[in-house]
Amino acid sequence: MKNIIPEQKEGKKLDCFESVDFESAAMADLAFETICAYLLDVNYWYDLAKIPATTFQLTDSNGFPIDRPLALHDYIRLNIPGPGLPSSEGYDWVNVVNITQDVTSEFKLLALTLKPCPDPKHPDNKDTAHFFEGISSSTFLVEQRRNSILIQYAGRNEIINVENHSLGDNIRNLIIGLAAKIGASYPQWKLLVKGLADRIRPE
Repeated sequence: MKNIIPEQKEGKKLDCFESVDFESAAMADLAFETICAYLLDVNYWYDLAKIPATTFQLTDSNGFPIDRPLALHDYIRLNIPGPGLPSSEGYDWVNVVNITQDVTSEFKLLALTLKPCPDPKHPDNKDTAHFFEGISSSTFLVEQRRNSILIQYAGRNEIINVENHSLGDNIRNLIIGLAAKIGASYPQWKLLVKGLADRIRPE
């Protein structure tokens, strides 16, 4: 996992975990395929979390909404509770910078990493359209080992973005970023990870 999850260098880090055990490897195989499909269905993440929180919209490279499984270099538009980002019509943006899939005799793995980025709908504005700086990252990881599946969210290098040209952006990012750093973002990611686990958990 060391090479998949970006190294923590500065700022805050956040980890959430869930695990699910099955009676057989065959059952775990089916569950792994199911949970991977849910993880790649970004537009459904809001429903998985089961609370009124951030909504996620998958978009193409121009910022236009699309409805299909996530792919490398796609963008995700976030509508976060609280004041929106003035320069990007109220939205925060992340880019899919890595997707890792691996299968060996010991494990199966799917991981994806997102990083804050400029608003793709306004290519002339190079400021990061997110309350965290571009160095920060969010990695989702699903791993199957025999009868067990582990789901992890790993936030790394979470530094509040107050470097934009717009003072309004910086004030807003400071408000939202401080709330996230003192724990406001934890329930969102914890409930999303739990929602993924609940979709495959045996009754």
